[in-house]
Amino acid sequence: MVFQWLIVASIAALVATSLVHSLGGEIYLLRPLFKHRGNRVLEHPLARMVLRFAWHLTSICWIVLAVILYALAFDEPHLRTVILGSVSLSFTGAGLFDLIASRGRHIGWPLLLLTGLFALAALNYD
Repeated sequence: MVFQWLIVASIAALVATSLVHSLGGEIYLLRPLFKHRGNRVLEHPLARMVLRFAWHLTSICWIVLAVILYALAFDEPHLRTVILGSVSLSFTGAGLFDLIASRGRHIGWPLLLLTGLFALAALNYD
């Protein structure tokens, strides 16, 4: 029972960190950073999109980790499905978003997409 409560506390901390990271980072870091002019890298729309995408993808990864911890703590009978499903859903989604948002110009989309698709394939493999 103590084990489960410790995992729940860890999950709560991960979710809180994820929300504070995404919302606080967007408001207090990314927006002010993008308002500042004079930086050739940050004036490029693709660089701005990639920076914002990577920032929020970190938060998504923490939520995936929280889901995995939950499945572990409560002896989820479908632990394999939960882990592979959450990885495949999040990385396939991230890869597709990156592909569409960057119009294929960001180098990361194929690897993100492949990570998700390989996890999906592993989920369906016996």
